[in-house]
Amino acid sequence: MCIWRNSTYEQVTFAPSILHKLAVIEVPIHSLAGYVVLFKTPSRMESVKWMIGAYLDLFLSALSTQFFLLPAAAGHSQGLYTFIGIPVKWQAYMFISAICLAGVSILGFFESRFNAVVRGRGMSILKSKRRLIYIGGHYIYAFVFILPITFTPPDQTNGKFYVRAMLPCVPQEIFDHPHFFVYAIDITLLTWIIGIATVVISSECIYFFTRIVIFLSSTKAKSQKTYKLQLHFFIALTIQISIPLLVVICPIGYIVFAFVASHFDQALNNIALNFMAMHGLISSAVMLTIHRPYREVILKIFYYSYFYKKLHRRSVHIEGTVVVVSNHRS
Repeated sequence: MCIWRNSTYEQVTFAPSILHKLAVIEVPIHSLAGYVVLFKTPSRMESVKWMIGAYLDLFLSALSTQFFLLPAAAGHSQGLYTFIGIPVKWQAYMFISAICLAGVSILGFFESRFNAVVRGRGMSILKSKRRLIYIGGHYIYAFVFILPITFTPPDQTNGKFYVRAMLPCVPQEIFDHPHFFVYAIDITLLTWIIGIATVVISSECIYFFTRIVIFLSSTKAKSQKTYKLQLHFFIALTIQISIPLLVVICPIGYIVFAFVASHFDQALNNIALNFMAMHGLISSAVMLTIHRPYREVILKIFYYSYFYKKLHRRSVHIEGTVVVVSNHRS
């Protein structure tokens, strides 16, 4: 099915009109979250997860805003990377890799919590070569799994004819865009590569999550205080992961549906990418509010700023009063 309504939501300018403005909000929030994560937490994996979420946000909103014609693997990019001349196929590679990296970072979070809660904190990530190889291998995989498609793009003239026949409702000016690029004609291999990565990483996340839940709900001998601390900490971290994860799962769910059902609706394509671009922003906001140590740091920053300004104004007022009184006495 090919749907084109000629609405604002389908236009090339729709995503940039929202995402470029969103970047103005993202930069200060990510900067604040970065300061808190890097200097106020001992967990290194938290830093990795935050940085990947922030990068995915900024990638879509400013560096390389995507305009994909799904379910065809074709489209073009707008943003800083296009301005400086980075080829569209490499921007598509970075986009797909960034999504996979976000999934791997979530896997790393659950794996680190599994080792901390179930196996005990004595097994540090720096002391375990197997854990480093395990997580490091996943990060390497996120960078290389899409390379077979990236290095074998179709002839662009034939590719455009193929996509044009596949999507007859799309206006010709979309195909005439100077940066329009066909990533692949036969999307079978692309679908399998992305599908396998999604299933494997999701299954591993579910495994670690389930093991943690089983452990926390077990009746093993432990102090009630320790149990409550572990439970509250895990619930907070799960909320931190789950809320932004839904922001990514919903667009990906639509993308999978579009490929499987051969359904084309550019308005939904653009909206899905806009939602995905909010992942890191929501993740940073949730992280700063759900965890008590982070929340206290933020409150102290604004509390100090508020009272500093208030005391400063008061001191200026008092100083002015003293000056007036002294002049009156003289």
